Amino acid sequence: MNVTQADIERGLRELGLSSASHVLVHSSYKAFGGVDGDPAAVVQALVDASATLMMPAFASHRSAVWDERGLFENNAYPTRPPEGWDISQVEPFTHNTPANSTMGVINETFRREYDVSRSGNPMMSFVAYGALAGELCGAGTDIDAVEPINRLMQAGGDVLLLGVTHTNSTAIHLAEQLAGRRQFERYAMTPDGVRMAMSGGCGNPFDDLQTHVEHLERRTEVGAATLRCYALQPYVETARKLIESDPEALLCLVAKECIRCDAHRNRVPA
Repeated sequence: MNVTQADIERGLRELGLSSASHVLVHSSYKAFGGVDGDPAAVVQALVDASATLMMPAFASHRSAVWDERGLFENNAYPTRPPEGWDISQVEPFTHNTPANSTMGVINETFRREYDVSRSGNPMMSFVAYGALAGELCGAGTDIDAVEPINRLMQAGGDVLLLGVTHTNSTAIHLAEQLAGRRQFERYAMTPDGVRMAMSGGCGNPFDDLQTHVEHLERRTEVGAATLRCYALQPYVETARKLIESDPEALLCLVAKECIRCDAHRNRVPA
């Protein structure tokens, strides 16, 4: 049986979200198993349950420019561009650039259907709607990939994992930065030409955080989807302390040969 917008709104209230909440959402539409009203109903429920709603709308699939130097300090690209990569197919990042499909249909519906603000990082942008949207995505967000999350955290915001796990949680990249892990340099096409922007590392190991944040978790079920919500400040602080206590925490195992995780690991002082 499909879930309804009312079902989703009820679940969000169970998590403690209200018209005063400022929320970063990572989501999977398929996790519900079926929704009356399609993704638009999910987005409407999220908008109605918050004062400010923010979601990732990464656009590197369209804007990324391969650095011809290949692998260099603070870059951690593979040493060769992806097969078929052609700079003539790169598009300048703008406010209207569609989000990468890996962000999910909820995110793209939100970006397309609402008068959102959008942060300026051409690789890892965020879109926001509501009371703090302009502040979260305004000036000063064109280089630092996680600055919108930092601003949301300072405003007392929450992070909602809607049918997804911590591997999707961009807030952990903020924890990495606060713990001293440097973001990676990337280059992207903009209307003013190619410029540098910072980007986060690998999120594949981030589910290792779960046992450390279970005590912070508010959880409910809506249809087949599990919804988990955390106050951003203690969530990020917990991840930061974990990385500071163990510099290899939340990194892929060496055997995985993950270029970004290995780069972080190699920066740790002996």
